[in-house]
Amino acid sequence: MFEQEPDAPLLFLGTYNLRCYECFATNTFSCIDIRTCPYHLRRCLTVSIRVNAREILIYKDCTFNCTFVYREEQMPEAPRARYWATNSFYWVHCCNTMTCNHGGPTNLERDIVPEEAIEEELGGTVRLGEATLFLSVASVLVSHALT
Repeated sequence: MFEQEPDAPLLFLGTYNLRCYECFATNTFSCIDIRTCPYHLRRCLTVSIRVNAREILIYKDCTFNCTFVYREEQMPEAPRARYWATNSFYWVHCCNTMTCNHGGPTNLERDIVPEEAIEEELGGTVRLGEATLFLSVASVLVSHALT
């Protein structure tokens, strides 16, 4: 449409060159790559979807339109599991200003299950170290009684 000399700086050509974050990431909405979108792609997009309890995939890029975001265009909800709980998560953000697809939802930290083992206290048990003095004294007394 418009031609530009190879060494000329980026100019305002009819409309601005929209720039969006572009990445495919896991469990983070942070993205460092910024892409200048082709002229016909006029919106920035962020889509995230849960894969399992500890993994959310995030995709950011330029897009042609956002009609799938409008309620009339949304697909119906998938059937829910009856016998086990599912951890579904789906988030979409579509916008039309420079690098507007930065960040993500504020509740991501609460939505991802931490990667740590859950340990429960067992009734009637004692941690190693709490009874060390008692066992040492009992051991000395028993050893003297046996000799």
